[in-house]
Amino acid sequence: MPGHFEALQRTIDTLRSPGGCPWDLKQDLVSASRHLFDEAGELVEAALDDDLPGLREELGDLLFMVSFVCRILAERDQVTMEDVARHGNEKLIRRHPHVFGNLEARDTAESQERWNAIKAEEKRARGIDPDAESVLKDLPAGAAPLHQAYRYQDDAAGVGFDWPDLAGVWAKLHEEMDELREAAAGGDPAAVEHEVGDLLFAAVNLARRYGVQPDMALRRANRRFRDRFHLVERDFRERGRELPAATIDEMEASWQQAKRRLAAD
Repeated sequence: MPGHFEALQRTIDTLRSPGGCPWDLKQDLVSASRHLFDEAGELVEAALDDDLPGLREELGDLLFMVSFVCRILAERDQVTMEDVARHGNEKLIRRHPHVFGNLEARDTAESQERWNAIKAEEKRARGIDPDAESVLKDLPAGAAPLHQAYRYQDDAAGVGFDWPDLAGVWAKLHEEMDELREAAAGGDPAAVEHEVGDLLFAAVNLARRYGVQPDMALRRANRRFRDRFHLVERDFRERGRELPAATIDEMEASWQQAKRRLAAD
């Protein structure tokens, strides 16, 4: 494994050196980081498919992008993958005294509490007052909006800003639906957009309270829709029919057939 990793590093060095690939040479930290984000998404898709060969391939792509970003950073700050690995390993050991030290953690909540306390100490050592920071953790602008909503709500709930029970969460969801209906009836596009956002935010909160990751739930819903719609398209092609010429009832019947077929697989 070390030999292959070193070979990957040499390949990246060649790609970034004079005479290397024009595409690789023009990448900067921002663009390369964005591609890294895309590769992480493809890894998630492979995991959802339980595609083991695909997972291996996507992990390779992700490792390449991590190494590639590090190579670009090294051109400016003399940072190496060895530095990155050392820093990451030291942080993990430092934040797990209940594993690598003489402390104990009775459950997940206690281990997370200890992690957060150590993280706060690290910030104080760097001259940052964690008590003056917002409890809402900073997220990159490129983070998926559903994930942003989930994280903000979870952070706020950590200091008690949360509905005491599920009844309040459900009531808020219905309240936002009613407000969206009113905005739609008023015909104001800006108001409709505002209320759609509030409705989605409330739905994310409901997902959070049920222990569901909303971005993963939506990914799976998107995949179900894609797979079913592909079957609908194939059904009409096999019948020599064009979808635009079909009635909504015909498409719905084909859709229900696709649902049954996929559920039986």
